Amino acid sequence: MISGGRVFFDKEAGTQIVLSEIAQMQMALAYRLRDDTPYQKLSTARKHTLRIDWGTFTPVERKTALTRALFVRKLDKVQPANLRAKKKIIRRIIEDVCGRWKIPLENAPSARQVRTWYRIFVTAGRDVRALVPCNWAKGRREQRYPEWAIDEINRLINEKIAVPTPSSFRKVRLLANERLKKAAAERGEVPVLLGRGNRIGSNLLSRMLRERNKFEVLVATTNVREANRQAQSVQLGPQGNLVNRQWEVDHTLLDILVIDECTMQIAGRPWMTAILDRYSRCIVGFSLSFAPPSWASVMDALRVAVMKKDWIIAGLGGIVRTWDCFGVPGRLITDHGRDFKSNSMEQAKVALDFELKHAPPRKPWFKGKIERWFRTLEEQIIHTIPGTVLSKWEDRKFYNSEQFAVLTIHELNWIVAKWVIDVYHHTQHSKLGRTPARAWQEGLQEIPLIREPPADLLIPMTGLVVPRSLQKSGIRYMGLRWDSPEFAKARAFLPDSANVQVRIDPTDISTAYVYDEHREKRVEGELVEPTDARGLSLNQWCTVAKLRRRIAEDDELSEEAALARAMEEIGQYVKERVLERHKGKAPKRFKRFVSAGSAWSAIRPERLDPSMKPPGSHTVGITQVKSPPLQPHAPFTDPKRRRKTVKEKVPAGGDKKAVTNNGSDVEDASVDGPEQADQASSTTTARHEAVEPAATPKPAPKAKLKMRPVNYGGTIEED
Repeated sequence: MISGGRVFFDKEAGTQIVLSEIAQMQMALAYRLRDDTPYQKLSTARKHTLRIDWGTFTPVERKTALTRALFVRKLDKVQPANLRAKKKIIRRIIEDVCGRWKIPLENAPSARQVRTWYRIFVTAGRDVRALVPCNWAKGRREQRYPEWAIDEINRLINEKIAVPTPSSFRKVRLLANERLKKAAAERGEVPVLLGRGNRIGSNLLSRMLRERNKFEVLVATTNVREANRQAQSVQLGPQGNLVNRQWEVDHTLLDILVIDECTMQIAGRPWMTAILDRYSRCIVGFSLSFAPPSWASVMDALRVAVMKKDWIIAGLGGIVRTWDCFGVPGRLITDHGRDFKSNSMEQAKVALDFELKHAPPRKPWFKGKIERWFRTLEEQIIHTIPGTVLSKWEDRKFYNSEQFAVLTIHELNWIVAKWVIDVYHHTQHSKLGRTPARAWQEGLQEIPLIREPPADLLIPMTGLVVPRSLQKSGIRYMGLRWDSPEFAKARAFLPDSANVQVRIDPTDISTAYVYDEHREKRVEGELVEPTDARGLSLNQWCTVAKLRRRIAEDDELSEEAALARAMEEIGQYVKERVLERHKGKAPKRFKRFVSAGSAWSAIRPERLDPSMKPPGSHTVGITQVKSPPLQPHAPFTDPKRRRKTVKEKVPAGGDKKAVTNNGSDVEDASVDGPEQADQASSTTTARHEAVEPAATPKPAPKAKLKMRPVNYGGTIEED
């Protein structure tokens, strides 16, 4: 007794309460206060049912319990309480309930069943869960095998099933039969084999394995790390709070085969590097290329992300909406790849002034938004176009991806850009409740004005960082040499052979950049040796240099002769593939060489003003003064704007005419005799490219794409 009351246990709340005498009397009259002895007499299965949440029962079990509650609750309202055990009263209640709820009489319960349900219902505290049928508890539940037999089977499971290389259940079952017979003979007992054919039960092994702790089984079959990964729950990753505050970046190999636009061969599956704004879920930049994940692909995607996208909309064509995402992030979230931990990444972080954050290893939810976007890209667009590589093996049995591959990497780049800008950014996001484009626009109102890095400084700030020494001959790296008068000015305030940080654009090695600490600006030097490498990517140059060294070792040729031969062999290989015009699978080295650049290179704007002309002669007073000759490494030259190749065409009439790239006539020569023809042919070949076969038509240029031609050896440029 406590102050005139007693302590009772509230079963529903799971706590102890103090009830006064008046409260005890009221609850006793309402049959809410009872002794614990009847509850303890309930079956174990019924007690277990009362501890289960109502929502975990099956729909059939819930319907059965509610149907029984119709009879029980009507019986509970009968007054006085002693009439509730009368069969006449119970039968009348059964008829009323069946007539009202249209329950067939053949399915109606008996009076004895209703009385049993009512006793269990009241004993359980009028909990409807007590009326759920306990069908799962029916059957024989005692142990049918002796303990020594169970221990023997458990040891066999540990040896043969719960291991990294498990055996089949059929084999383990045969071994268990033999072990039980041998153990029973040693104990002088009869083996207990309750299955058919004097064997153990067919489901005994699987049932004993299911009864074990799943985590312990995973630890035995894999390791603790994998067991923790499978056992842990899916967690919610960090959410963005402002636009341009956090960006996520990652690589993926797209599930599609693309072809080379010149050879029509299968080039392979391209890699994609994408950057996503965590707050708005907008894609701020991406890059497609055949090169594996490296700093070059990260740099290309980062350049697209921080710049305004007007040049993309104008260059691609067919894009209806705008791509308004640009700026510098406050934090860039990456994984632990080597490209994200390189010196170039650290220098770009300092130059663009953002924080670099590596997500914890083996915790994908810290960078889950970009991973989920890759899945959306594959499901909504990549798996719906020809040449896709389907994810499931059974779907690929009757689909030949190589046969249906028809898209080039530039066409795939246009499709992905069109889908990102016009579809994905304007589709309502299930988590945000609005479109990513709208979330971006609304988020701009909460942050200061976005700053855009200068376009002319973007490449020097984000290029590949190479530590080198600045010598009198300039910068040397991998057989390449860059030099310019600006380098000479920078050397004036540096010691001899001073170490400097050189930045190179991996997509175009024509220019190298060095930071001049005295003038506090970056100066550039042009590629002066070898000049044939201008316009190539770093990966293409590595391929050419490797082939050049091999030819030089085999044929004992000079470096220049080996380089010319390497370029000629590559050009001849490309021409042979063009003549074949059939699809096949190209080697990976050929694919990476021909398509080493980014897919954005087709529409990327020039770094210099196209209207700028090189200096020429000028007049001082009345004197005609000529400027010095144009140097190949002058700082105002740009390898992208060099004169195009002069090709030779032979009309049907026999006159030979050399035509420049703008279609104007350069020279007319008539061939009178065989000797003159041979002489003219040899002279023209020395200056121009060899005559192409008349049967091979020149492919028409694609509309709206300003492709910068790359010399693979098929043409010879004018000096």
